Amino acid sequence: MLRITGKHIWLCFVSAVLILTLFVGIPAASEIKTSGNAVYEKPVIIIDPGHGGVDGGAVGIGGTIEKNVNLDIALKLRDVLTDAGFTVIMTRDTDISIHNSSADAIREKKVSDLKNRLEMTRLYPNSILISIHQNTLDDHSVTGAQVFFSPNNPQSKILAQFLQDEFNSNIQNKNKEIKSAGKNLYLFYYAENTAVLAECGFLSNSTEEALLNTDEYQNKIVYSIYSGLMKYLELNQQHNN
Repeated sequence: MLRITGKHIWLCFVSAVLILTLFVGIPAASEIKTSGNAVYEKPVIIIDPGHGGVDGGAVGIGGTIEKNVNLDIALKLRDVLTDAGFTVIMTRDTDISIHNSSADAIREKKVSDLKNRLEMTRLYPNSILISIHQNTLDDHSVTGAQVFFSPNNPQSKILAQFLQDEFNSNIQNKNKEIKSAGKNLYLFYYAENTAVLAECGFLSNSTEEALLNTDEYQNKIVYSIYSGLMKYLELNQQHNN
């Protein structure tokens, strides 16, 4: 499902972040920018909440279904970005799969869904794709957010590093490294625009699974993504001046 939102004034975002600062300890909006005078060229942002509908994604150790957490975080990120004046496209904004009606078996629906998400990115070749996912491993001790990037656009790696730096600073006491997407990450292996995938945490770790279900932790994830995006856009603006 496509959703295109209108632009709002920057003051709305500042107010929203100040409220978050009071209640969940997120830094003020002025702390996000590396330069107080930065003016950004605002690209279209495509937010992709991973999975949906018949495809639930990973299931946490406590029963959390990945698609639901992905959507919760993605909707929060959408609201912050639209309040900041960005045009945002959602690949989905409810619990649906965007497969073709001709797809029958579950595997066919999953493949069709991914192809349609890829086609959506091609409608906006100068956009930035940010996909939200959660991770799992057999080793239940592993935690932390990690960012993957499309190998087809050098800007993807740069953006991924900015997001990873924010995750490392804001929500975890470890320095995870970014990784290039392989063929198993279909959307990002073939995406040609600036594209990153944020694995926001491990549902296979009971402590992190519990955190990922809270508004406070989700807000910190959103803040980290937004902050990294702003720093990336400012860097591009400086290079273009």
